[in-house]
Amino acid sequence: MAKLVDRAGDPGIPTLAAVLDPAELGKELSLHSLPHWRWDASQAIQVRVLRWKRASRCTFEIALSTANGSQELIGKVYAEDRSDIYQVMEEIRRAGFGSEEEFAIPRPVAFLAPLRLLLYEKAPGIRAKDFILSPKESDRILAAERCARWLARFHALAPRLGRVFLLDDHLISLEGCWRRLADLGCPFADKASRLFEQLKTAALRLGSVEICAGHGSYSSAQVLLAEDRTVTIDWDTYDVSDPCRDVARFIVALQRLALKYHGLLHALEGTADVFLKTYIGASRSDVSRRLTFHKAAICLERADNDVDKQSRGWLERAELMLDEGLRVLEQEAT
Repeated sequence: MAKLVDRAGDPGIPTLAAVLDPAELGKELSLHSLPHWRWDASQAIQVRVLRWKRASRCTFEIALSTANGSQELIGKVYAEDRSDIYQVMEEIRRAGFGSEEEFAIPRPVAFLAPLRLLLYEKAPGIRAKDFILSPKESDRILAAERCARWLARFHALAPRLGRVFLLDDHLISLEGCWRRLADLGCPFADKASRLFEQLKTAALRLGSVEICAGHGSYSSAQVLLAEDRTVTIDWDTYDVSDPCRDVARFIVALQRLALKYHGLLHALEGTADVFLKTYIGASRSDVSRRLTFHKAAICLERADNDVDKQSRGWLERAELMLDEGLRVLEQEAT
């Protein structure tokens, strides 16, 4: 994969080629003092690409030789300076989410500004997504409960850092989704227009809410389960917002997972119910009154994203998302 990225290049991420070249990366690492990492610079660095989003970011594993054997870091190279993510991870860690805590995030190691490269420890564990896709109900319940408890603790304790995402901002963003979908004509134009109009009406009934730290893209794919720890990764979209957004995003992500692996949008509804019940029981926030709005809003966003990416099956997924958004709003109104 690394060779593929090198050959293809990515002008949108100017430092990508240097970061994925083990020799160049080793030279840069040797110029920085990495706390907790006494690596042997005479040994070759191994690099393995995990995810690559063109013109945005690329995530990869780095294997280093140290006095204690091979150690692994996660590297994330960005199209722009994202040193803020390193600072946010440090603040969250100090707020009670250290890598050894029951509810944790990975230990941030450094941000190498010349490479636009974030480094953090590779956290042990299995993705909660894998447990949720298990045929064993006990695995699904375990994952849903632990994801919910981590999120409730995060919303209660994490520092409020980053962009404040208010309802007015959300509606402006949703209007953009609606307009892009409406430009496509049938079947999207009518459904997207009805969904956006109903969202505007529903927004008038939401009232005020105490905002808190937000993950921004919370799903079972961002949570690692180790024996005694729950660790959440991927902090690119952190914000300050209504806690219900993270809850709703997790639930809609479960629906998308169910559609992909089971062919039915509601195949994991029981797992979603466990997640929501556990979150409400562990949280000081009452999300029930606003959950429908946020679920429907995320359905509109996901439909827009499907159309933008146009990956296999995008047409059916986008229409299903619009249908689901309309369904949850209309169900609440009855």
